Amino acid sequence: MLCKGEKNMNEKISVIVAVYNTEKYLKKCIESLLSQSYKNMEIIIVEDCSKDNSRQVLESYKNNPKIKIFYNQKNSGLSYSRNRGLKEATGSYIGYIDSDDYIDNDFYEKLMASIKENKSDIAVCDMKIVYENNNTETISKCCNEDEFNVYNVVNNGLAASACNKLFKKSIISKYPFAEGKVNEDIAVVIPALVEAKKISYANTYYYYVQRNNSIQNSGFSDKRFDIFYGIETTLERIKHHALYEKLADTLIYNQLIVLLLYVIPKETNFWHRYKILKKYNNLIKKYNSKKNKEYLKFLNGQSKINRIYYATLVNLNDKKLILLDNLWISFYHLLRDLKKIKQHQIIPNLTIEDIKKSALKQSTYKEPEITVSVIIPNYNYSRYLYQRVYSILAQNYKIKELIILDDCSTDDSVNVIKEIEKAVKDYINIKVVINKKNSGNAFSQWQKGFSLANGDYVWICEADDYCQKDFLKKVINPVIKNNDIVISYANTGFISAEGQMLKNSLIDQIDLLKTKHWNKNYVNDGKSEITNYSYLNCTIPNVSGIIIKNKNYDEILKISKTFKQCGDWYFYLNVLEQGKIAFYKKTLNYYRLHGNNISSTMNKKNHLLEIKKIYSYLGQNNDLSKEQKENMNQRLKFLIEVWGIKENEN
Repeated sequence: MLCKGEKNMNEKISVIVAVYNTEKYLKKCIESLLSQSYKNMEIIIVEDCSKDNSRQVLESYKNNPKIKIFYNQKNSGLSYSRNRGLKEATGSYIGYIDSDDYIDNDFYEKLMASIKENKSDIAVCDMKIVYENNNTETISKCCNEDEFNVYNVVNNGLAASACNKLFKKSIISKYPFAEGKVNEDIAVVIPALVEAKKISYANTYYYYVQRNNSIQNSGFSDKRFDIFYGIETTLERIKHHALYEKLADTLIYNQLIVLLLYVIPKETNFWHRYKILKKYNNLIKKYNSKKNKEYLKFLNGQSKINRIYYATLVNLNDKKLILLDNLWISFYHLLRDLKKIKQHQIIPNLTIEDIKKSALKQSTYKEPEITVSVIIPNYNYSRYLYQRVYSILAQNYKIKELIILDDCSTDDSVNVIKEIEKAVKDYINIKVVINKKNSGNAFSQWQKGFSLANGDYVWICEADDYCQKDFLKKVINPVIKNNDIVISYANTGFISAEGQMLKNSLIDQIDLLKTKHWNKNYVNDGKSEITNYSYLNCTIPNVSGIIIKNKNYDEILKISKTFKQCGDWYFYLNVLEQGKIAFYKKTLNYYRLHGNNISSTMNKKNHLLEIKKIYSYLGQNNDLSKEQKENMNQRLKFLIEVWGIKENEN
């Protein structure tokens, strides 16, 4: 005889999949459902008269005993399809998945386990947002605070999604999805969360694919105003709840006020935006945005300039000064664009005389307490050498020496290097080494640079990169106070081959777990940095953005040479074992993107194998938690998916 908990784990789950024009993604979605480790499941697919080949994809699954396929007679929308799916469901628990998304094979097992262990009616999990045509993902938490409760879950952008949840059928079937509306989830999911006896958290992810042509990514449509109907319906359904006032505030802020703060201003057509603002004003006036507690909390957390912008935006709308509100948005756009133009112009046009003058200025600085040797490894970057050398000599911190290492370039690099050497040799200490044979490996040049360097720290400046004039001063500052620092680095941005700003910060790309670790300046123990942050991916994006304590790293670099893509990561991990790390959050270093970058030419299969090699090394040399190991496994799965590597290839 089964006990109550065991019975829960054998309860049937019905997963409802509404399909419309998703042939590109559909197979992956269905296969992720068929591979579930939780076996007592049925998959209910409702096809909504797709115009693409979605129906043909479904044909191959029509005889699968786990799958029931229903075809709508006419295109009726997502809500109709979900309602129809729910009527056909025979399970006592209900899950929803969009047909362009996917899940891990233990997704529903973990959700059901959470329900069992916590005796809850609904289990909720985090999402991973997967960006189409991009190798990155971001984690979106289902709860904004450490304490998991109904209010903190509702006070979150994911609250209204039906897909990252597993519902007891009696809870979710109380209200139908509103047919003919977008943002249809909210008036069903929020009341379910509020009315559930208990909700619980499951440690798994729902993979939401951010498509370029999705409603949320297209221009502002009047359909977006359906959310007002959804909120009005939701508030009516939860009005008797003890936390109604707090819940109402957070729903109005997260679903309605943010439209004015973030979404509507993205519309660039002035008169179209004016019409949108007028309609928005008519709909929002009943909710008294200016006094919304969540909005006021948001406002208090903004910088002074942003606080003025957002407050004025809301105040003008509240006073029905729609034209002024629209002009205010245009004015803000203008200021933002001017700032972007200023940011784009980061590299001046340079002559050899500019380099000579910067060398002369360098010679006037007094010797610092902590000295830095600068190494420029170069191979066929003659067109960038003026800019690179100028950015080094323009530093407001005296360098000990400049060491230029050319790796047998086949362009005009050697002539340019000799021209630079001649211009600056009377003012700074410069060494030039020209290889007669190409070393075939960047780390051989690093190794040679360390052997020639006499400074306390070494700054390896890739020949095609660039930096701000206060880079050295900022990364040296923490070293002056703490001699144990072995690596000090600053935030890095991307520039184009022509030197224009492409991306002003790479923090979002290195902070895969959304820890906010890089949102402030810090000094951290190297081993702590590894076990808490640098274990999942290389969190130092570019060697040009760091200074390294000058030691003998021959043994480490010997192994780094065996890597094609992850040698720098291996090097940094080993250096961090020897001391502390410092970080400066302002972007002072710029990594240039062009066709010759290693990241542009990498072999994805080999890259994956190297990541596995790093993970194996970390597992042997560090005390990693079960959660960290799971994060590693999830990262590998993600890369296999987005890089299109077949299982027998990895």
